[in-house]
Amino acid sequence: MAKEKKAANMKTSKHLTVLMALLVILQMSFVYFNATTIRPNSARSDHQLPREDQEVTRRSLALHRKHSRIASYWWPSPESSGGFLAAIHRAQHTDNCSAKSTKYFVLRSLKHNKEDNRGLSAWASVTMHHMLHAFSDGDNFTQGGRILINDDALWPMAKGCKHGPETRECYFLPFTNCNLSDVDPIDANDGTVAVLTDAKDEYNRTVRTLYSSDTTKYARTTNDKISWSGLQGGPKDYSLTSLIAAFLAYNLQPQPWLRKEIDQRLRRSLPSDLDPDKTLGVPIRRSDKCHGHTIEGSAKGELNCPDLEAYISSVKRFMTFDPSISNIIVTSEDSKATAQFISMVKTEIPELRIITNVGDVQQGTGSASKLESYKEGASNADVIASALTSMHLHLRARYFVLTTKSTWTSSIAILARVYGFAPDIYVIDIGPTSNTFSLLARTGG
Repeated sequence: MAKEKKAANMKTSKHLTVLMALLVILQMSFVYFNATTIRPNSARSDHQLPREDQEVTRRSLALHRKHSRIASYWWPSPESSGGFLAAIHRAQHTDNCSAKSTKYFVLRSLKHNKEDNRGLSAWASVTMHHMLHAFSDGDNFTQGGRILINDDALWPMAKGCKHGPETRECYFLPFTNCNLSDVDPIDANDGTVAVLTDAKDEYNRTVRTLYSSDTTKYARTTNDKISWSGLQGGPKDYSLTSLIAAFLAYNLQPQPWLRKEIDQRLRRSLPSDLDPDKTLGVPIRRSDKCHGHTIEGSAKGELNCPDLEAYISSVKRFMTFDPSISNIIVTSEDSKATAQFISMVKTEIPELRIITNVGDVQQGTGSASKLESYKEGASNADVIASALTSMHLHLRARYFVLTTKSTWTSSIAILARVYGFAPDIYVIDIGPTSNTFSLLARTGG
């Protein structure tokens, strides 16, 4: 019976793939036919696609390429995805980095950067807020925005990097095409520089180079989140989920070597017949996130971690809601929690096909200052590649059971809402908190 069901699912998946390809071809043909037809008031036939039709064709091809990579690497790019993601790219790139009119906001590392234990999603989130500060110049866009650029101090997660500098560029594409040599030195005394001692400090907007505070992990909260993009209106006129997802996607664009590593891991982990519409994602965040943990060097716990029974109960609730669910993606940095939960699924919901991150390091913490010391034989690069593979896996899910007290799992839900493979996203939050980030993870908007 199980073999027949699996064969039927594979057959359905193949039919869906063929149908998607045919729809793309038909759409392209329709656009081209409209563009090349001689119109009554035209003296000639126009054999070039109008600009708007070229955009439709480009997006159709991009959508087809995305869905053809269900079991391999895919990540949104400014070129193929457009929207806020492309706008961020434009704001961060210029033809003249050395021009006096090109202004900068330098994101400095903390004074005690070696002990900075922020994880990937926390870094991506705070970087987003610094970018919004830079783009609006601290809610004062009248003189234009700034380009955000990070310093070259050690990034704890990049210790021992074999692929580049021991900064975030070890793993991710640079924020900008400009370099630190283009900014004014922090000790310049010619009126071109301002240095913040606190994120909320006011400063002279005419200075060319602004330096962030190196004593706080937090960024300034700005109200103007839209003007820099060229769109009219304010944040209430556009999807905040789309905006945040674009910043997360931009800040987590992997370097080529890391892209290849993630691709190899995805190919080992994902079945080719996976149907995202029938897939449930359970990113379990535990270990150092829980109150009372004893993991040395990790951040303090932030919640009473939900029992695994709460996860199972929510999975069953989703399956009642949609009986067609047939896959469950299970990931966690906590190997014990993963093993226990998988055992529970096999016992209580044996009809589900379980998908895991094959070769997951599961270092036992989400904190970043001493990643290499938590798992014998694992390097920082192994941990980062493994964690990002888990994030990529969950983009293939439609239903999520998670806790929004975790920035990591909230980021997964937000990214899935905008760049995931399923048409819509449903979230059961078993460890809720009350902030905008968690609200968007739960409901979108």
